[in-house]
This record gives sequence, C-alpha cells and structure tokens, in this order.
Amino acid sequence: MGDGSGTALWFSAPEFEILAVHDDGHELVVEVETPAGPVGCSGCGVRARAKDRRWVTLRDAPTAERSVLVRWRKRVFACPEPACGVRTWTEQASLGEPRRVLTARAARWATDQIAAIEATPVSIARRFGVSWSTVWAAIARQAAGWITAPGEAAPPSMLGFDETVMASARRRRRRRLVTAVVDVATGRTIDVFEGRDAADLRAWLTCMPAGWLAEVQVVSVDPHEGYRSALVRPDPRTGQASPLADATVVVDPFHTVRLANQAVTRARQRVQQATLEHRGWKGDPLYDIRKLLLLGAERVDETGWARLWAGLRDGDPDDAVTDTWVAKEKVRDVYLTEDADEAAARLDEAIAWCTAPEATPEQRTLAKTLRRWRAEIVAHHTTGASNGPVEAANLTIKQIKRSGRGFRNFENYRLRILLTGQRSLRETRPVTSIRPRRPRLVA
Repeated sequence: MGDGSGTALWFSAPEFEILAVHDDGHELVVEVETPAGPVGCSGCGVRARAKDRRWVTLRDAPTAERSVLVRWRKRVFACPEPACGVRTWTEQASLGEPRRVLTARAARWATDQIAAIEATPVSIARRFGVSWSTVWAAIARQAAGWITAPGEAAPPSMLGFDETVMASARRRRRRRLVTAVVDVATGRTIDVFEGRDAADLRAWLTCMPAGWLAEVQVVSVDPHEGYRSALVRPDPRTGQASPLADATVVVDPFHTVRLANQAVTRARQRVQQATLEHRGWKGDPLYDIRKLLLLGAERVDETGWARLWAGLRDGDPDDAVTDTWVAKEKVRDVYLTEDADEAAARLDEAIAWCTAPEATPEQRTLAKTLRRWRAEIVAHHTTGASNGPVEAANLTIKQIKRSGRGFRNFENYRLRILLTGQRSLRETRPVTSIRPRRPRLVA
C-alpha cells in the first residue's frame, strides 16, 4: 500500500485527505477521510462527540481508462446533550450523497458519456460493477439539472417539427412514432412527444405557455397534413384557435424535391414493368440511369447526358419517364432563385406542366401535392427557414436508438434525446501539430 499524499491534486476533493492508494490488479483503490475538526450538532448546536468510524465504498469516475474504487472512512458522531432529539449521525460531504453507490463525479461522468452517445447505461453499469437501475437513477438525477424544460428556455423565433420511428410494428403492437421539436435557428432539441397526428401536436401545444408560443413566428415542417392541421386550424373538439395560427408555415425544400424524385422513380418502375415485364435488372436501359434521373441537371456532365438520353431513348417509348423528369427539374428550378415572386411563377409552371392532358399519373399526384402546399413552399423564399436542423436532430435520435438497441419506455427515450439534443459542444484541448510546416525537399 503506497502513500497517497502525491495524488491529492489528481483526486480533486479538497475536503478529503488521502490515506492510501493501491492497485489490486483490477482497479485503483483510494482510501480517504475528512480532516479532524470540531462538529456541532444540527439539533442543539452542542459540540458533537466522535463515536465511531465506518468504511463506505463508492464507485468513482475512471481515470486513465482505469476503474476507481473509493473507500471513505466516514466518521460517526453522537450528541452528548441528553435532552437533544438528535442521537447519532454520519458525516456527509459533496463526494457522494447518503446511500449512494456512485460518487457525484461518477454520476456526472456517466451522464456525459450518455449525452455524447459514447456509452450506454448497460456498458457503464458493467464497468462500474453495479446494476442498470443504479446507473440510470444517477443519470436521471443528474439530467434534471442539465435539461431545460421546454417552457423555461428562451422562446425561439423558428420551430421545426419532424417525426421518427421509436419502435417498429410487430405482432400485437403498432408502430410507435415520436416527434422532435427543434429550434431551427440553433438546432437545439426543445422537446420530444409521442405521436405525429394533429391531436398529438395539439396536446403538446396545450401544455406550452401561451406567451412562449406567441414568440414563434415561423414553423418548418414536412408536407404532413397532421402538422399543418394542428398549426393553422381550430381544435375540432373545442373550437379553440391554434396558438400558432399566426405563424408562417414553411415546407422544407428537401422534402419538396424528394416528392419530385419519388415521382420520377415511380414512373421509371411503372414503365420498366410495362415494357420488360420485370423489375429493374443490370443492363436494362432505365435501370442503368436510375441515379442520373435523380441528379440535378446542372450537375450532369457530357458523358452523363449521353447515357441519360440513350437510356430514355431505349427504355422510355412513350416519354412518360422523360416528362416526369422534366417535372422534377421544374420543381428544382423553384429553389434556384431567391426571389419569392419568381419562385411562385416557376412553381405555377411546374404545376401546369404536371396537369397537362398528356401528364402521367405520377405527375398528377405530384401536382396535387404542390397545389395543396403552394403557399408553404413559396414561404421558404420569404422566411429562409429550412428543416435541415430538424433532420440533423433526427439523425442524432436514430443514433441514440441504435446505441440502445431500441427502446420500449418513452420517458427513458425522451430523456436520452434531450440529454444529447441540449448538450453543448465540449471543449477540447488544442493538439500540437507533429509537422508544423511543410517539409522542405532536399535534393
């Protein structure tokens, strides 16, 4: 057993004295105690009498990839005043709360690992040698001080809503969806609620402070009628107007262009089946240009154009795929200008192209969606809002789901998402360059 006086700075607990530090072959064991001094009774104030000492074992945050076990030699005090109701008590310190297995540093370390998606409660519990419930209880207590309640944060000027799958459908269980509420300006996840229907969004809006919602000016969503119905229409049960009825609803450009790309893909698959009577195979004209059909026209080089026209000539006898591809390009042209009036004119041109008498079924379906969401699509050019930060939050949510191998408890899932979504970027130490300048070649 070695002297632990030289590890006081490393242990970083000024209210303790290190008695010894030794390695038992599996982990570092640190024995500590508080310095001796007068202690008063909390009931009567009389100077307490030291009665006994008791060893308490705690799990501390690891250091240098080594597990650390802290053995705290706690003092037990007794009140010498017979009339005092306080009989005996055990000393307390900030290192660990009473009846806890993990130190405060271990709880913070575990919570930070969870927030950074660098570990799971199961892996942390296995490393500490404790149960899952012990680790999760410590994380939940720590997260209560890290997570800001939705109504307590500064109200954002732009909100974004989008859904992800929490649990896939199985026998006797429907698919469970969750909606993330994201500050579009900062990318910060404000809240998560279960479901994506209009009733689910209305329920969330009801729980939010009216003054907080009044500051929201723009709402960015994907073209899902449930979101728009809850945002702009009154509640059908109560007749009460939506608190975000005055906000501008914006459809994200990514989702609009994706609808056009999906129309091209469906037209290509339909023509493929009609002409060759099988799905796309390697060597089929339309299948070989499937990626070129989805590429922006301005990004296609000379070789690509030659392949594209050859594939359409050999595999599209009625020009159905060609007309749908032109419709897709007209939709993309809407976002190639920053002028709102010009964008509206281009969108009307795309709708007119898709509603022509010779238009394909895919074009007519696309035109129906574009006409229904015309105002929201053009609103992108007046507000500049995008659902990009919301999609980034969805990517983080999927990483959390993947790290946990799926979730069944929504509250635990929500806590994990908010811990990561509201986590600020950690500062990293600057790294010294190994080669600070370009090497000079010597003949």
